Amino acid sequence: MNKELHRFLVQTRTFRGKIRLWQGKLRNRAEHYRNLSAVNATRFSAIAQQYAKESEQLEKISQHLERMDVLLEMLEMKVETALYIDYIAQELVNVVEALREFKKETPFLGAELTMLLDELYTSFYTSFKVPEPVIIQAREKAVEVLQEADQLIRAREKEGKSSIKT
Repeated sequence: MNKELHRFLVQTRTFRGKIRLWQGKLRNRAEHYRNLSAVNATRFSAIAQQYAKESEQLEKISQHLERMDVLLEMLEMKVETALYIDYIAQELVNVVEALREFKKETPFLGAELTMLLDELYTSFYTSFKVPEPVIIQAREKAVEVLQEADQLIRAREKEGKSSIKT
């Protein structure tokens, strides 16, 4: 799904670019017709009126394109949000799997802490429906998350801090 969303986002951005190009061309053409209408207003009033009508119609089309561009921008933002949420969800699963890995690495934890970790783990997976491939990938990333936690601990020790500020 992620690749399809990225592809869709690229298509949306490409389409928005085309719309802006068309809009610029229409505005230039409308301005050109307005100028022709003003130049021909005294000598050829019928032609000047036609240019004015043409300019007006091009402006209306340009306004519709502006509206479409705004709608596509809204769509683009929603797709970007969906992609970001997907990323956050994956990172969340990685951290939960890191907790599981931590429990495996530290068997000397007390029974109460072990039960709490087990409860957190099962509670998470009953609360969120996570596809099996995501879980497998998260188990592979769990070691990296543990290493990141170790780096944070070392950095805090250097700074003299001992708790996470949220």
